[in-house]
Amino acid sequence: MDKILLNLGYFLMLIAFAVRDILWLRSILLIGHLSLVVYALLVNNRMVAFWNIIFFFINTIQVVRLIRERRPIELPSGLTDLYEKIFSAMSRREFLFFWNMGSIKEISENLLIRKGDYLHELSLILSGSVNVVKDGKNIAQLSRGSFIAEMSFVTGESASADIIANGRVQYISWNQEKLRSLKQLNPELLIKIQNILGKDLAVKIKAATTTDQSDY
Repeated sequence: MDKILLNLGYFLMLIAFAVRDILWLRSILLIGHLSLVVYALLVNNRMVAFWNIIFFFINTIQVVRLIRERRPIELPSGLTDLYEKIFSAMSRREFLFFWNMGSIKEISENLLIRKGDYLHELSLILSGSVNVVKDGKNIAQLSRGSFIAEMSFVTGESASADIIANGRVQYISWNQEKLRSLKQLNPELLIKIQNILGKDLAVKIKAATTTDQSDY
């Protein structure tokens, strides 16, 4: 029996290293170390038992953590449409983390962004609409789900048009420096944000080209 447990433990470890999914890898290692613990107790090898008990508990903690992370996350009802339309490239956990980095604000019948200003926030309209005005001409109207100042975030350039609230507007804003800090904290999430903004810009540029308008 002791030889069976010893070989089973090492065989499971071999299998684990060939598995790509980290949850399955951890789970197989957990069973493998448990087999080696039982083996070590049978042959009275306390040192082997001690280290494999430690490995067993480490993998148990990691398995529990991974299972918790993979549990489905319910989004607040008011965010479901935004997630599905704009942020579906993110996991729901990533989306909520990103969302909670921002702060919700309101403005009414006022200038939100002035042409030439260097912006420190990236914004997304939640309700209401804004007019994009360039050289005194209204070139576009943005509503729920539209980003504001994404060009500034991507290029670092100043605003190329005025953004004026059309009535009461609610929006969420993220500090651009905090978002850029994701390059060290969570580079994969930052790449997803940049891809989302790139798609939004591409749609706007295509619309501006089609209607003989300038990029904003």
